[in-house]
Amino acid sequence: MSSTDGSASPTLMSKPQKEEAITSPGATEKAEPETEPTPFSSTFQEAIFILIIGLSQLFSVGGIGNAAYSIEQIGASLGTSSNGQMSWFLASYALCGGVFVLVTGRLGDHLGHKYVFLFGWIWMAIWSLVCGFAHNVVLFDIARGMMGIGNGALVPNSFALLARAFPPLSVKKNIAFAFLGFCAPSGYIFGGLIGAAFSQKVTWRWGFWFWAIGCLILSLATFVIVPHRIGSPIPGLSLRQFDYIGSFLGVSALILFSFAWNQASVVGWKEPYTYALLIVSVFLLVGFVFSQSRVSAPVLPNSLWGRPGFAPVVTAMAFGWMSFGIFLYYTTVYILTIHKTQPLAAVAQMVPLVIGGLFATAAVGLFIAKTPAQYIFGVSMFSFFIGNLIMSFVNYSNVYWAFIFPACLLVVGGPDLSFASSGILISNAVLPEEQGVAGSFISTVVQYSISIGLGIAATVESHVNEGGQNPIRGYRGAFWLGIGFAAVGFFVVIFFVRDHRFESKEWDKSGPEAISQTAGL
Repeated sequence: MSSTDGSASPTLMSKPQKEEAITSPGATEKAEPETEPTPFSSTFQEAIFILIIGLSQLFSVGGIGNAAYSIEQIGASLGTSSNGQMSWFLASYALCGGVFVLVTGRLGDHLGHKYVFLFGWIWMAIWSLVCGFAHNVVLFDIARGMMGIGNGALVPNSFALLARAFPPLSVKKNIAFAFLGFCAPSGYIFGGLIGAAFSQKVTWRWGFWFWAIGCLILSLATFVIVPHRIGSPIPGLSLRQFDYIGSFLGVSALILFSFAWNQASVVGWKEPYTYALLIVSVFLLVGFVFSQSRVSAPVLPNSLWGRPGFAPVVTAMAFGWMSFGIFLYYTTVYILTIHKTQPLAAVAQMVPLVIGGLFATAAVGLFIAKTPAQYIFGVSMFSFFIGNLIMSFVNYSNVYWAFIFPACLLVVGGPDLSFASSGILISNAVLPEEQGVAGSFISTVVQYSISIGLGIAATVESHVNEGGQNPIRGYRGAFWLGIGFAAVGFFVVIFFVRDHRFESKEWDKSGPEAISQTAGL
């Protein structure tokens, strides 16, 4: 809220200091919120806008599912059966998507979020075509990494576009972020369905060609539907101010750190280059942090860490999504390898992710405006926890309904609730000019955590599966690691995350109605 002298207090949400004049708890009068005309010409345009932004998340996570369910067919076609090589079919996409999010979100501030978002669709389409035409492992891995860059351009700018399109704490904003969260687990199923169907019935190559066609269609829809007003560059920024040094240091550090962990699961830490790269990545990361206090427009401003609740939310998101990445990958692998299920049938077995997602999305829309977000955030961490816990006992029964079905049904509360609640907390905590940066970093945390979590889980699996003779024990070790990650995230939320909307005197005296009215809900 604003102080009585008009200066912005550090507890400001995203736009109140420019769009609303709300008095501090100690003031005697409450100013009326200023109204701002909608950037949309019609309700239809507004609905299609939310749909396009949500589909970007569907395609983002779907890019993992598209390869996950057809990984054996892709490997056979490209002449490899090595698990180490095939794991890069997923890791290269997630790695490049995660690290370039940090840069593309900031580019959105400079060039306009709409236009970097549009670039993401076109770039992903181009490299999806290349994936379909690849005839060797090296080219396919490179093309998958390039696809990840397109994904990295979509995710942070979708966050920023939603944050800028609707006023803080508005019902539409809550619904939009809830829908965005719902599309994450649904995207994995959607991508898996495309990849499995084409690989099983025609050829895996058509899965990527279909992906390219979809991206091109959505790029056209983005150009027509998304208003320039909410996708325009942040005033006062130019490419001369862009943090080139910080971008290089940050991207290099994250790539080397993730590469070391993922490669260690293949060759082991006994190889000198794995731990050498890890050490180099740490030094680069220190240099990145130091550089952010020396430039006018840093990729990740140090001021973000001073916003109330930012650091705990980021920490919880990291552990929660590491847990979720482990669940998705190892549940899929278990169904395909232990149960010997065909790709399409494997996708069908994980459809409860969508069913549970519908209920989780509805719950967010109903409760986020009236319930402190830390409670919803805590439930999301518990969902990650319970999903991995159930799957850790899956070998006790081959019956699908005994463990896999309830695990998929319950774990989906994690991504849906965490994405919506953390997104609202973050977007309402940072300043307007920090929206793109905050969105970039949260998206980096989400995607990069999946990559890091899988790298650590693969290392654990390789050390407990008795040299590959006991794969079930290896999978269980990975699930227990996911349990530990989710538990850490849960305790971070319990002790450190607070929703400051409900700590004002207006809430104490008048309840949620006063807060909703003050926030413009």
